[in-house]
Parts: sequence; C-alpha cells; structure tokens
Amino acid sequence: MERLDEILGGGIREGLNVALIGSFDEDNLLLMHQMAYNLLKSGHRILVAEFRQAPDVLKEWLSYYGIKYDDYIENGRLKILDGFTNLYSSQPVRGEGIIPNPRDLGITAGIIQNELTSGNYDVLIIDDLTVLYALHSDKDAYIRVIIRFINSIKKLGRQVFAGINSEVTEKGDLAKLLLPFEYVIEVANGRIKPLRSYYPLRLPAGHIPYRKTENGLESTWDSYLSLQELKNSLYLDDEGNLWSGSDKVQIINEESEASLIEFVYHYLGPGEGRKFLYLWGRYEFRGVGEAYKNIHESLRAVLEDIAASTETSGGGRLEIVQLEDDLVVLRGRNLFPRIKGFKHPAHVNYAGEIAQLLEEYTGEKWEGDETRCQAMGHNYCEFVFRRKVS
Repeated sequence: MERLDEILGGGIREGLNVALIGSFDEDNLLLMHQMAYNLLKSGHRILVAEFRQAPDVLKEWLSYYGIKYDDYIENGRLKILDGFTNLYSSQPVRGEGIIPNPRDLGITAGIIQNELTSGNYDVLIIDDLTVLYALHSDKDAYIRVIIRFINSIKKLGRQVFAGINSEVTEKGDLAKLLLPFEYVIEVANGRIKPLRSYYPLRLPAGHIPYRKTENGLESTWDSYLSLQELKNSLYLDDEGNLWSGSDKVQIINEESEASLIEFVYHYLGPGEGRKFLYLWGRYEFRGVGEAYKNIHESLRAVLEDIAASTETSGGGRLEIVQLEDDLVVLRGRNLFPRIKGFKHPAHVNYAGEIAQLLEEYTGEKWEGDETRCQAMGHNYCEFVFRRKVS
C-alpha cells in the first residue's frame, strides 16, 4: 500500500472513485479489501456490498490474509450488505443486511444509498460489479444503471471502490463501466498497474511487481532484503519456468557468467569490451533511479538498498566508502562473477548500473568506472563515480 501511495503521488484522494480490475485469481479484490482495511484503521466508516459470496465466506477468506473485519463490524464502523444469498436462493431470504432482490438494480441501488446515508458511512466497497453484469441479459441497461448509481454516490460526498473481472466483461462494456472512476488499477499476473489516475503517476516503470503472501499482496521491491524472503518468492511451474515473484528467472552459475565477461573482452578487445559492459549496465538499470525517487528520500538510503539486494541475491558485498555531492565511491568484495588472474576489470557493468541510477535519481550527469578489481589481483573492487560539470 505504501508503494501504491507513492506512485499515485501521495495516495488516492478522498471522494474520488476507484476501480480495481483483475482476473479469476481475484488479486484485485484482495487488494481492494486491503485498501478497505487500511481505511478502517485510519478511522473511516465503510459499507461493503457483497455479491460474490456470502459475508461469512468473505470474512473467512480475508482472515487468511490477516484482514479481520469482525471487530469493526461489532463497533459499527463496518457493515456488510449481503447481496449474494438472494441471487441464488430458491426462496426469498429475509434478514438484517440481506438485500431482498439483488437483480432489481433500482431497488438494490436505493437500499445501498439509504444504508450509506443512514449509517453515515464514508466509503462504499462493491465486491464485485462482475457478478450482476454476468446475470443480466440486457448489458447496456445494467451499465447505464451502474454509471448513474456510482455518480450518485459521489454526489453524496462518498467514495466508491469497486472490483471488476476484465476476463468476464466485454471490452466495450468494460470501457463504459470504468467511466465514473477517477482511478483505474489493474491487478493481475503479479503486477499492479495504474491505468488511470486523477494526478500524474510517479512510476516510470509503469507497474509494481507483487507477490501474494499471508499478509496479502506485497510489493516485491520490499521483499528481497533477506535470504528467506528471496527463497519464498521462488517457485517452479508445470512448464519448467522458474519465477521470482512475477519475474521469470534462471539460475546462472559463476563459471557461465565469467565466460561471458571473458568473451566480451576477447571478441571486442579491451577498450570496446569495457565500453560494452559499461553501457550494458546502464541499459539494464533504466528506470531504476526514477523508481527509487518515489521510495527513498536520500541517496544513501538508495545505495544501501542496492547493496542489501546485491548481497541477498548472491552478487557479493558492496559498501559506501565516500558519498558527496559530486563524488561517490563504492567498494565491493566477492562480486559476481569471481574471476582469478584476469587482465581486465570484470564488473564494469556494476559501474554502468550505478552511474545510470545516480543520473536518474539526482537529475544530473554522472560517469563511473571500476578502478580496482579483485579479478586483477586487488584486495577489493572499487567503483568511482563523478558528477559531470556542464
């Protein structure tokens, strides 16, 4: 949630509607309830209109991910309207909080509006819009009612969060359903991607990678700072693909990586080989510095983050030796790959990566180089970065 707030320039503004679109894995709905849970913790009053499953089943599902609604229901800050039971019951079921005929959109919309105002709720959570869409034969009529309904809630000064399954909804219908929402966030395939925002986005990469844990959806940007978390992110699918969160990976041994470095120098020569490795590093780190601007307020914190993730992923150890406005010096030991008795610096790509990061983070031009390397017999690797004076 912290990462999403940063991307959206300080979070979702109160009073603006949010649509979370996804697929059958229902990650979009899990994120929606994570948002609702955070709003409850911050003092908001929330009404949930639940059409996808019975309220008890919803609470049981969410409790597995650490979302406990019961206390907020007891103190009156949260209420769940049951729009599921009478969708499928052979006989009408009556009771407190049970919508009598959810398919009658006019009556259902009136009941929800009345509950919002009489209960003085700030936020309406709709879980989800796809269920009623699938059950209505006249899709156009359904969409017109929903658009009017969402806009009427906004006129009341309330905010709507709604889940939509884009796999079920026809493309043209989906575009229409999204009209009354200022924010549209896609949650699928291990990526959270804002598609529409009321304010300019602050994420050049375009998405947040995530993984599903017992704590709900977590940004993988925060997940690789310990070996255990890295291990938890790895899984092998039935097709022989190894995944680290949402990224496909392959385990590379040191000899293979070393042979690549050696071949670059052998084929291109010392000068062009070094240039190639440096530019390769720069290319690989495009967008990283811009993304870090939304995560850390200081360059030291960014470099410490890079050092921690390098060590956790088996890349060796990096430490900050000197950090000034126009000069940065880093020292490395056991950097990947290790090469013995080599004539050339073996980790020039590291220099390219950090130089690219420094440029994007500071907005100034930087150049870097590997001035010492253990592959050449030195006790450590040293990287020197200087800000270019225009």
